[in-house]
Amino acid sequence: MRASHPPIPKRLPAGDKPKILALAKAFGLQGLKEQDLAGVFPPDFTGLADLARSLEEEGRIRIISFSPLHLLARDAIEYFEAKITAFLEKFHSSHIKERGVALAKVQERFDIPRPILQLCLKTFVHEGKLREDRGFYALAGFVRELPEREELLLRKIEEECFAGLGRSVSPAEVCDRLELSPETRTQLLDILIERKRIVMGTDGFYVHRPWLDEITAKLRSSGRSEITIAEFKGLTGLTRKYAIPLLELLDRMGITRRKGSDREILPNQE
Repeated sequence: MRASHPPIPKRLPAGDKPKILALAKAFGLQGLKEQDLAGVFPPDFTGLADLARSLEEEGRIRIISFSPLHLLARDAIEYFEAKITAFLEKFHSSHIKERGVALAKVQERFDIPRPILQLCLKTFVHEGKLREDRGFYALAGFVRELPEREELLLRKIEEECFAGLGRSVSPAEVCDRLELSPETRTQLLDILIERKRIVMGTDGFYVHRPWLDEITAKLRSSGRSEITIAEFKGLTGLTRKYAIPLLELLDRMGITRRKGSDREILPNQE
């Protein structure tokens, strides 16, 4: 059962901004809502949003919503950071092969409002403290460990299914070739993605990352601003079946952009 909000402190500091900040800290990870300020500010007070913006600019709160106003103290975010870090450290130590914890499990473990949870997690990912992968969260520095046999399988996947092959490879092909169970296949492909050895394309296809980097370098060093599908097929040696999904992947990565039936080659933004 979710904890009820704390009572309004009997003594608050002088000044509007200090009052809001003190209340936001008191309400912790439940967040301070506009309705909680009813007994502190008069009903006709119109400056709450401006005060909240000022506090956010100072880095002392985060605004979850304006209508109705909902605030979270930075102290509460830092408190939760320590909690989620300890939780993930413990999880990683006993689940060294798993990529992280699902959002639903984090929500179950920390019974706080979902908008606040998502805001905190998004903040930690942006600050480089956590890593998010398709709804799973892990510490940024966590590296999955595998038994030697499975590490050898990873190398074999690259050697037999990716390395030197200028095309996408489906998970089914990987599974058939190496006789991997669906669970093992998914886990190993996930780890190859984490290690930046492959990239997941459209329609369940995977592309060998070093080869994709070569294609990207060729496109950007060609001196061209556009490329046709036929020219792209010639550049990559791919059939249309594989060229189109790869171009769609390059579009998503910001390397190309669709322009009619052709592609515009975008400059490197780094």
